[in-house]
Amino acid sequence: MLSSSVLGKTYYIWLQSGTFVLLQTIFGAFSRAFSESTIIHWFVRDSRVEPIYRQSLFARIFKAILDFITCVIGRIFSSISKAAVGSVSAAFVRRYVKGSFFINFETILGGFICLMFIIPHDYWSNSYALLAALGLFVLYLLMVGAGKRKSFYLHDMGFPILLFAFACVFSIAFSFDRSDSFRVLLFYVTALLLLYVISADITTKERLMKLLGFIYVAVIISALFAFYQRLTGVAVSASLTDLEINKGVPGRVFGTLGNPNNYAEFLVMMTPVAAVFAANIKRAWMRIPLCMGILLPFGALLMTYSRSCWISMMLACIIFVYYADKKLIPAFFLICVAAFPFLPDSVMIRIQSIFNSQDTSSMFRIYIWSGTIKIVRDYFLTGIGLGPASFAVVYPDYANIHAQVGVPHSHMVYMELIIELGVLGFISFMWFMLRLWKDSARSLLRTSDKMSKLALIACISSLIAISFAFGAEYVWYYPRTFFAYFILAGISTAAIRIVSDEKAGKTIDGEHTL
Repeated sequence: MLSSSVLGKTYYIWLQSGTFVLLQTIFGAFSRAFSESTIIHWFVRDSRVEPIYRQSLFARIFKAILDFITCVIGRIFSSISKAAVGSVSAAFVRRYVKGSFFINFETILGGFICLMFIIPHDYWSNSYALLAALGLFVLYLLMVGAGKRKSFYLHDMGFPILLFAFACVFSIAFSFDRSDSFRVLLFYVTALLLLYVISADITTKERLMKLLGFIYVAVIISALFAFYQRLTGVAVSASLTDLEINKGVPGRVFGTLGNPNNYAEFLVMMTPVAAVFAANIKRAWMRIPLCMGILLPFGALLMTYSRSCWISMMLACIIFVYYADKKLIPAFFLICVAAFPFLPDSVMIRIQSIFNSQDTSSMFRIYIWSGTIKIVRDYFLTGIGLGPASFAVVYPDYANIHAQVGVPHSHMVYMELIIELGVLGFISFMWFMLRLWKDSARSLLRTSDKMSKLALIACISSLIAISFAFGAEYVWYYPRTFFAYFILAGISTAAIRIVSDEKAGKTIDGEHTL
């Protein structure tokens, strides 16, 4: 059908054209030169830091502590098992719990993540996430002690994330408001625990698909809620949109996250991985409607009118298509161009405002950055401590005259990292982020499994796309989008680990499959 359409014929003519052949020849020459360059060799080589870190005294101490805890748990479970042999409770567990879809760790983990993103903002408390993350961590340790999971040590998460965790803790010492910094530190603890639990538990493609299924449900339900908001009406807010320049733009939907920008950031991070779940369903009668359902979050994203996230999602789509099939890139751009005439006028007005120097929301960010860059100059070594309270103490002395009120943060993740955590926090996070990109891309090249490939493509697409939004928004200001980033990082780490185990010929229990 596509080959006989105007678009398909245009694409065929392009593939047969002399221009395409010339460009392909030039690309091939540069590609070969690049693949043999020192830069690419440095990029794909194995880390030289991690082997040293794994053998360090610090890593061995933490390994010994975890082994001791799980050993004690294991002995307690062994004693309980011996005492419970032949009991009614043992029979109940054997009949109804073992092998159950609902009573297992992946269902509890995925179910909580799903609930986290579908509970409306007015009913959500960030303490739920902290309690759940602690509970999941303890439950995982219990399962390791019971012999149901393998130990996942601190050094398995990598050296950069350890440095980042230290920077978060040490920032308390330099905080201008320690009580608020400690409050925000608990959010970081929650995020890192979720990263750990997902990385540790999701070690098979079946578990990964199950988790992505729960994320798919969260994305679709939140999108349906956004459409409900559009139907019932959302008030236009002057605090979110320049009303003079954006005349005709309706109220921006915010889904379940309370703010249109936060909701758009969630969609940028989670829609690609949700799409992977839909694409990997084996039965066509289920796969087709599930794939069509992905149009809902794209529609919801349009209705958020978040310009930075529109660009981020476009970037995610380009990266996804590039890794999936480079030949489809021209067709993708043709579809994008062809879609422009069908976009609502309000969307076109919002797009045009990107290039309008009089847009107050864009200028306000620039005024903020002109002040926060001065904070970086004075506090780049130690930072000022986590949280908006410390920022509120320091910022007024550096504020631009045009941005003195209503500035709770720097409006940029990268800027906020170095302001709050200092140079150690900034460098360690950038190291973690770039290594995650690198390891995802390397694993993508090492596997031929369709499911693993698509999962890695989705992860690297989302990670790079949201890093663009990091440059225009403080994505982490709202805790649920902060947690979403580290959940995404955990999924990427898990996919990398699955490919690594497949290459090593190992199963979940560490036994060789050959």
